[in-house]
Amino acid sequence: MLVAAASASAQRRPPMGGGQQGGQQGGPPGSRSEPAPFPQLDADTTSPEGAARNAQRHFEEVRRNNLPNARNGRPGRCDEQVGRFCYWYDEKAPKSLELKVVTTARGALVSVLDSLAHTVPSNRWIAGQRVRYLSESERHDEALKAAQECQAVDWWCDALVAFSQHMRGNYWAADSGFRSLQGQMMARERCAWRDISMLIDDDTRQSYRRLPCGAERDAFEDRVWWYSRTLYGMRGNDSRSEWNARQVMVRLYQDAPSAHQFGFDEDERELLLRFGWPRWWAKGPGDPRGGGFSIQSDEASPAYRYLPAGYVLTNPAVSDSSQWRLHQPPVIGRYAPPYARKLIALEHQQAMFKRGDSALLVMAYDVSPVPGLGSAEHRRAAMVVAQGEQPAPRMTSKENAPTAGTMSVTGAWGPLLFSGEVWAPDSSVVARARYGVHPPYAVDTRVTVSDLLFYKPSGTPPTSVEEALALALPTERVRASAPLGVYWEAYGTDPTGESMKLTVTVVQEVEETAGFLKRNSKALRLVRQATPVSTTVQDMSARGRSISPRAVQLDISTLKKGAYVVQLEIEIAGQYALRADHRIEIIEK
Repeated sequence: MLVAAASASAQRRPPMGGGQQGGQQGGPPGSRSEPAPFPQLDADTTSPEGAARNAQRHFEEVRRNNLPNARNGRPGRCDEQVGRFCYWYDEKAPKSLELKVVTTARGALVSVLDSLAHTVPSNRWIAGQRVRYLSESERHDEALKAAQECQAVDWWCDALVAFSQHMRGNYWAADSGFRSLQGQMMARERCAWRDISMLIDDDTRQSYRRLPCGAERDAFEDRVWWYSRTLYGMRGNDSRSEWNARQVMVRLYQDAPSAHQFGFDEDERELLLRFGWPRWWAKGPGDPRGGGFSIQSDEASPAYRYLPAGYVLTNPAVSDSSQWRLHQPPVIGRYAPPYARKLIALEHQQAMFKRGDSALLVMAYDVSPVPGLGSAEHRRAAMVVAQGEQPAPRMTSKENAPTAGTMSVTGAWGPLLFSGEVWAPDSSVVARARYGVHPPYAVDTRVTVSDLLFYKPSGTPPTSVEEALALALPTERVRASAPLGVYWEAYGTDPTGESMKLTVTVVQEVEETAGFLKRNSKALRLVRQATPVSTTVQDMSARGRSISPRAVQLDISTLKKGAYVVQLEIEIAGQYALRADHRIEIIEK
């Protein structure tokens, strides 16, 4: 979660912390020890906008005077210090529920705004605040209707419509609407709206700021937003529409007081753009030297790292799964997708096979043990691959996905970013696997080899990827009590037939110091046991074709619990030996 806390004491003092999701807090300028008064009500209550502003300020005063007590203490240190605010993240901290008097007062405010909006549908301020408070009440369909009734000039009404679509979860319509309205902006305004410099790390920011506003910078931003999506298989780009929604909310806060009361400044703007806007409010302790109290606010949670690290964005195809972790530091910004209240690693197996100049990637998965996925009435699944610099994704998806199944997609034969995704919209549970993949290493060799695909032996060994995939294990965690099938393909073999020495060995994987075989960004080496699991076959390549599919069955019953690597070595006259390997974990007998 994210929590914001702003002091309600007017004494200048060091920032303190909030507590529930992340935290923001600090003292406003001044010298008095008593709480600062709420901003004066607008003297002009005869005009529709004056009456609307009066009602809005009255509601925020009611909210501030009826804040529930915070249910958690402030942290000893801030995760981020942004001006007068202290921010911290603690998604396990309990939220303080809003009092009924505040809920009732908000309903009364919305009724006033509804009436005035029908009187002056062209008024920007009334239209915007009407959508703001309907959205805050989670009346998202009504907010969309209110946005569609807006008749203000320029792009503001379109922005309210796109914002409301985003809050309804219609991300395709929201993203499309935001992109359309940006075409109505002046060049400088559009560039400032799209500017993502506060979300990226220092090194990436330096390169980004060297790009002039226009096509080149737009392309960079679009690439960043594509890779930042929580689900590549979901229609629309909710990460980008969330950024646009935050830009709308900035404009809604700039000219209308919130419970923080001291005016919307650059500190609060930065926190909103980086972490989202407050959803809950509470009263915390103030400075004991000056009295008063602090105001804590929670943003939506759980909130995950918003953008990948710069080194991942530079070359996603060589990233590993650890670099896509949800809270991989430094966390510069966060986003809480409503459809991913729980986001976990996808149990799966993946492999790559060559098809001409392309690659066939296959995946087997099983989410039946996952709460919220295995029992869901409706699941969606997607398998997506993309190349690095300019993502041209290839995807296959299933609308009514089974709890366990297989998928395949065609991409380029070379380094790719892979994303396997299964999610249940009703339970807001997502299982995801994301990392770079590439063919087994081979340089200047006539014959090359595919990945290894593990399968459950059953009768005749498979002679094609399709047959092997039907038997594929949906995991890389296996039991030693069951035999292990291993399928692969060799490419470029002599169609007239040639001798091939095939050796498949299972060796233990052990972490060591630098200088040994690197795997998954850790220095590792393969330690051959005194009696390793190994089989060697003198074979002949397939006749009449240049692809030689093969499968072997291994007895792994002697292996103890732990991590292992299944390694294939192919020796062919006239070239270096080929190697391919695939990690497995023995979980029990």
